[in-house]
Amino acid sequence: MKIGIMTFPNSTSFGASLQMYALYRAVERLDVQAEIINYHNAYMKAERHTSAMQGNKKLKKIRLWAKHMLHFGQIQKFRRFERSMPCYPKRPICQKQKLRQLSDRYDGVICGSDQVWNPNITDTDMSFFLDFCGENTKRISYAPSFGITEFTEEFQNSIQKELHTFHALSVRETEGQQLLHRLMQKQVPVVLDPTFLLDKGDWTALEKPHAAAKEGYILYYTVRSSKSLLRFCLDLADKTHKKVVIVGGNFLRQLGNRDKRICYARDIGPEQWLYLMHHAQYVVTNSFHGTAFAIHYQKDFFLEYSSTTNSRLQQIIGAAKLENRVVGPNVASWDEKIDYTWVESSLEHIKTQSVSYLKEAIGQ
Repeated sequence: MKIGIMTFPNSTSFGASLQMYALYRAVERLDVQAEIINYHNAYMKAERHTSAMQGNKKLKKIRLWAKHMLHFGQIQKFRRFERSMPCYPKRPICQKQKLRQLSDRYDGVICGSDQVWNPNITDTDMSFFLDFCGENTKRISYAPSFGITEFTEEFQNSIQKELHTFHALSVRETEGQQLLHRLMQKQVPVVLDPTFLLDKGDWTALEKPHAAAKEGYILYYTVRSSKSLLRFCLDLADKTHKKVVIVGGNFLRQLGNRDKRICYARDIGPEQWLYLMHHAQYVVTNSFHGTAFAIHYQKDFFLEYSSTTNSRLQQIIGAAKLENRVVGPNVASWDEKIDYTWVESSLEHIKTQSVSYLKEAIGQ
C-alpha cells in the first residue's frame, strides 16, 4: 500500500516541518509506503500569506529578497531535513493541474496536519481538500487545522462538497469539529497533532547541538512578535538568573543587541531547534508547536495567546490541563513545576485514540 501525505513541504517553519516528519514516520510504522506530495502552490511559493507581503508592491519584493538572502543558510538546513523523507516529485510542483497526474499513484492520500485547511494560507486551494484524487483513492484527513474560526459562506460551500468524498475525517480542534458537524451533520473525532504520535526518544535522535546551549537558559520562541511576552521572559530571566536564547533574528539584530541577558539562535534548522528545546530550563512561547515540544520534552513553560489562531493551542492546553501556564492574572509562579505524570495520563487516552484512528483510516 502506498500513501501520499498532503501538507506543507518547502517551508522554513519548525512546526510545519516537524509535524510533517511525525506524520510520515507514524504512517511508515504501520508497514505502509509513505511519500510527501511535493506541492507548493503559487500563492504560498510567493509567500503572499506572510507578513512580509504586506504594503507596497516594490517593498514586498525587497523584503522577500532580503529575507531569502539573509536566511539562505537556514533554508538549506530545512531542505536537507526534508530530504530525510521521500518526496514526489523531487522538484516541487506549483500548478494545481499537475496534481491530477498523481490521482492514481496512491492507494490513499492524507491531508494534514498543520493549518492545511486555513484559506488565508492556501488561498482557498481545494487541493488541500484532495479534490485531485481519483475515485479509487482513499481520502483521509489527519488532524488538519482551519487555524481560524470565521469563514466566508463561499468557502464553506466549496469545502462541503469535497468533505463528503472523504473515507475518514478527523480534525485537531473543537472549532473545526463543530464546523464539520454543521456542514455534514456528522461527528468527526478530534485527534492529537502528529508530533504526539512519536516518543521523546524519536525526537532526541534527530537533534544536532547548538553553541547557545552551554548552560541553563530560557528558550524564547514566538511565531508572532509580542512585547508583553518578551517583558515576561526577561522578568523570568531576572528571577531565575538565566540567559535568554531567542530563536530567530539575523546578524544585524545580533550586532545591535545590547542586552547581556539575550543571545540569538539564528538560521537554525529543525534538528538544532529540537536540541535547544530539549536542553532549555524554561520555554516561553506563543507557538502551538513551541508548546507541543515543551510538553514532549517535559519542560516548565509559559505561553501567551497572542493571535487569531489560538483554537488548536487552547485545545492542547485544555487536554493537558495546563491552563495555569498561560501568561495572565492566574499564571503559575516561576518556580512552580509542571507535574508531567499528570499531563501524560491526561493525554494518553487521546494518543491511543489518535493512533487507532490513523490505523483504521488507512485500513491496517
